[in-house]
Amino acid sequence: SKAYYSRCGRTFPSQQALQQHYDDSASHNPCEVCGFDGSTWEKLLRHHRKTQHRIVCQGCDDGEGMTWVSGSQEYIDHLKEQNVCKTCERHFESPSNLEHHRMVHLRRSLECYSCYQTFSTYLAMVIHLESGACESEIDIIDLNESAAMCFQWKAYLDEEFRDDLLDRHDLRSAYSDSVYPFKCPECDTVFTKLSGLFQHVYSKACDQDLYEGKIGKLVRWLEVRHSAAESE
Repeated sequence: SKAYYSRCGRTFPSQQALQQHYDDSASHNPCEVCGFDGSTWEKLLRHHRKTQHRIVCQGCDDGEGMTWVSGSQEYIDHLKEQNVCKTCERHFESPSNLEHHRMVHLRRSLECYSCYQTFSTYLAMVIHLESGACESEIDIIDLNESAAMCFQWKAYLDEEFRDDLLDRHDLRSAYSDSVYPFKCPECDTVFTKLSGLFQHVYSKACDQDLYEGKIGKLVRWLEVRHSAAESE
């Protein structure tokens, strides 16, 4: 039986011929779920983003985009194999690159202890303070001293360097080679800076959590000490 397609205003000798027209024409981009037919590929992608009939991954096919069945094993495998950001659909070379990228999508809702700047992560705030850029003039020396004062210091600080930090020595000037005063309480990986320790925690390289255990107590102590310093 013949098939008529109103958008084209054409009649086809059979349903099979109409389907062949669909497949061969760039002007027809039908949704597999409903009767929508996009005149361009981009319009079909917009349709899927609006209706969620399919998941769109714009990073696929050299940026042309592909559609996936939501929740399908194929899509789950794709996310893992191509290190896909589900927020902006970009692909990354490694899981670590993806993890670092995800921070750009976090809300800048964490306010600095001592100024009005906001940050998307606790790590970003610590780097801000370590740099000495904060208008409060809190810097790496202040943070190191505070870390050494915390009653949990033995969990994350090498005893050899504690007096240096309490005496407010700049370890970069005090030693000719790099030193590693900080360590992860969970896996004993060592770091030159407090921010390096927090970066390690954020990376999920081990089971240490930012707001639990010894590191959680350090985070709370830093907040109490430097928020109090701001109000004095």
